[in-house]
Amino acid sequence: MEKKIVITGAPGTGKTSIIDQLKKLGYSCSEEISREIIAEQIASGGKMLPWIDLETFSQSIFSLRKAQYINAPTDSLHFFDRGLLDVVAYMKADALSISKHYKEECKKYRYNTTVFYTPIWEEIYKTDSQRKEDLNSAITIEKSLLDTYKSFGYCLNKIPKLSTNDRVDFIISKLEL
Repeated sequence: MEKKIVITGAPGTGKTSIIDQLKKLGYSCSEEISREIIAEQIASGGKMLPWIDLETFSQSIFSLRKAQYINAPTDSLHFFDRGLLDVVAYMKADALSISKHYKEECKKYRYNTTVFYTPIWEEIYKTDSQRKEDLNSAITIEKSLLDTYKSFGYCLNKIPKLSTNDRVDFIISKLEL
């Protein structure tokens, strides 16, 4: 079993809370890096922001996520708050062309075939200075994420809308340990 597990989903659906809980339980995890880059760019007055230059932002995020993948341990479970394909899905949702390079890298760097996703959850969704997508945009992103992962042969497992602890228990119960 490939031990690199992706948790994906539209923005604002609880992925980071799940990753934080997995870390508390002692699991190895890679955090979402987009929000960190956005915060740095806002603080410095930078222009590498998804709502200004999604293509350049995506190139940077793809490179950083690839490094996360390469540097993740291979001898134990490792959870990712988003994967390489999330970059492709976001670009597709914004109607940007996807280079052959991205596709080849996504085929080369494979995760566990079961990908967990957090569905749109209106009750917890909120925007902030780093998450500017409205709910309709989040729904479009979710569709693009699901379509993109399926097109690369991944099986999607919808995480139920439960407490964070119960969501983590659900994920662990579905893995063949």
